Amino acid sequence: VLEKQSTNLIETKDGINKLLQAFGFTGFTLEIVSDTNFYKLIREDGTDAKSTLSEGEKTFITFLYFYHCLKGSLSEDGIMTDRVVVFDDPVSSLDSDILFIVSSLIKGLLEEVRNGTGTIKQIFILTHNVYFHKEVTFNKDRRNGAMNEEGFWIVRKSDSSSVIEKHQENLSARGR
Repeated sequence: VLEKQSTNLIETKDGINKLLQAFGFTGFTLEIVSDTNFYKLIREDGTDAKSTLSEGEKTFITFLYFYHCLKGSLSEDGIMTDRVVVFDDPVSSLDSDILFIVSSLIKGLLEEVRNGTGTIKQIFILTHNVYFHKEVTFNKDRRNGAMNEEGFWIVRKSDSSSVIEKHQENLSARGR
């Protein structure tokens, strides 16, 4: 019963629209195509927004949909399974305001992992964006070095291969 409630199209639509509204995205909303399991982005005048979205809007709405999928499931079975989540550069083509929103939402998920309150057990965040890294990894409780539940690595290209370097502290916190 809980799984069926979590896969509810209406809850996903309402949740995404609530976030869009809260963050000042008033130019379009997510609607359900009648009698289907599909969504459609609609402009304020009722027209289809698909062909008029900017790259940033496409990236942001895709992120919001993925974010909501993390809270539920695409099918009626699987909601109760533990998850490992990988965010692979989720902020490409986003402006700094949306980058901050995305980092705030991810930080909320990180807090759930720290507290053990959800189905997500581990999160990997990959990014080229130093500003995003600083935002998403900022933790006022971190004192010296990485906290028990976190780790920091840098992947560097070296000729034709990559080298992974583990660091005991968050280098971006020191401005690197």
